[in-house]
Amino acid sequence: MTTPAGFDDLHRLAGDAARFARIFSVEQDAGHTFTGHDATERVAVSVTADGQVTDVELARDWDREIDPRSLGAAVVEAVGAATVNRVSAWADRVPGAGDEPGEPAPPRTREPVTINPSTAAIEDLLYLLHRVGQETAPPERGRRRDPGPARPAPTKGKSEGGHVVVVLNGTTVAEVRVETNTMWIGGANHLEVAGELRSAFEAAYLRAEEEAPARDADSAVAELKALTADPQEFVARLFGLDR
Repeated sequence: MTTPAGFDDLHRLAGDAARFARIFSVEQDAGHTFTGHDATERVAVSVTADGQVTDVELARDWDREIDPRSLGAAVVEAVGAATVNRVSAWADRVPGAGDEPGEPAPPRTREPVTINPSTAAIEDLLYLLHRVGQETAPPERGRRRDPGPARPAPTKGKSEGGHVVVVLNGTTVAEVRVETNTMWIGGANHLEVAGELRSAFEAAYLRAEEEAPARDADSAVAELKALTADPQEFVARLFGLDR
């Protein structure tokens, strides 16, 4: 029996996808946090394995190195550094990620993969990807597009004292605004300022959680995220894998 044209490529793709799914499903320790600092090392931010900010600390003399008007940017910078550390820690746990440069990679045996791809599943995925593209692509100038779901507005959280605002773009910390047009920043000590920062992050995440059900309604991006939440299950279902 001859092999249909392209079937070998599909078989190879399914095998690679299954292996990538196992790599990307490396578990994270939910209780572990990762810390990052700004360039001055006067700001320290801790994030969880999911990338959520749980703590902000300021050096006692933070304002000697950082202009109060730049404190928000310094916090965002520290968040970025903590996120890099989180991703690096995850990468170190991926098989083969810690191999020293120049060392020959250990021989890998390809596991047998039997596939029975579902045409309906593939067509559904392609249509979903099309919807995602329509939902996320910026409108082209001079060209009318079919109306689609509106892009979610950034989520804002204000600290308990009202002196700090954290802006989230999805799960990304887009901006941190620290009040500097009053006497508060000059009279508050480092612990009080850090407390306001933590309070603003908590408020932003809480609001994002509250808005999530309404925001995810009829969202292709949310549907794709849910579909691929378990990479191994997704790949197995899409390709009909028998591993």
